[in-house]
Amino acid sequence: MLCATPPAELNKSKLSSAVGASWPTLSRYLERMQAGSLIYMVRGGAGMRTVNKPDKLLLNNPNLFQTLCASPNIGTLRETFFVSQLFHGHQVHYHDRGDFIVDDKYIFEIGGAQKRSRQLGNQANAYVVSDDIETGTPGKIPLWVFGMGY
Repeated sequence: MLCATPPAELNKSKLSSAVGASWPTLSRYLERMQAGSLIYMVRGGAGMRTVNKPDKLLLNNPNLFQTLCASPNIGTLRETFFVSQLFHGHQVHYHDRGDFIVDDKYIFEIGGAQKRSRQLGNQANAYVVSDDIETGTPGKIPLWVFGMGY
């Protein structure tokens, strides 16, 4: 399910009913999976709905898609790569206007080459991170650049 489901659509309630496990049991499984570096549970930032429910569940490493997924969702793969590159040195949280907010300052919307900044509006420190582009433009950063900072 983590391979094929778009990140914004997956939550513990849907996952627990799909696998036939109770919410508390699923929570323990997810905590163990995160401790074992199999998944990331990305929670909302300050003021977001953060009560014991991750807003996004992502595989820990984009390489896991090659082993575990027959046909991965490209949006999930992009977001997994982005989070995997920033999670170790920064605070990464879900954001309601973009995909993620990093260190409570920078807002990022992740997408393909055609992704636009409409969803971000005119927020300060907001950027589109695009796959399938080689160079950036003002407000738009190539996804591959984040792999250089790990």
